[in-house]
Amino acid sequence: MRTFATIGGLLIVFALAGWATAGEAKLDGPAPFFFVATYNPERCGIKLVFLDRLVGRKALEAKNAKKVLLITFFNIDCKPCRKELPFLQKLYERYGQDGLGILAINTDYRKEKVAELREFVKKSGFTFPVLKDRFQALQRRYGVESFPTMFILNEQGDIKDIRVGYNEKKMPFPLADVQRRLGVEAEPIKFEKNPG
Repeated sequence: MRTFATIGGLLIVFALAGWATAGEAKLDGPAPFFFVATYNPERCGIKLVFLDRLVGRKALEAKNAKKVLLITFFNIDCKPCRKELPFLQKLYERYGQDGLGILAINTDYRKEKVAELREFVKKSGFTFPVLKDRFQALQRRYGVESFPTMFILNEQGDIKDIRVGYNEKKMPFPLADVQRRLGVEAEPIKFEKNPG
């Protein structure tokens, strides 16, 4: 009986620890670790994304850390997200070889929305990983309450900026800061809006 009580106590501790990690992504703190499957492995070339292979100590030791990693959370019904994602693709095409990494984390869970998402991702041809968060575990862990929400990480894996929403007129993307962190020349990025 004592063993059962101890195991039950451990389960409660683990459950409480899970709640304690909710919303643990903080500015200037380390990004919470994850590994997640992709929706577009044929386009991005990756089936499973491990955050510590992109930024942080392990990635730095392997000398393959991204200089800047953008992590954006979205769902398929979010109109600003549909504008942001093609812009991120343009950035990735321009700066991917310079150390820019992009991860788009989708939180849709209903079958019809996932089907719509798959069609959107296929049609858009994103070459950065689009990740599956169907149970919203990462959304909770990162404390995301609205879409899109973007986290900008440095090569050490620390969160250097958190941006909620996408509106280039009211809150322009910090392109000059990203270019500076990448060590590339500052230049405007021309982007033609995608009607989708």
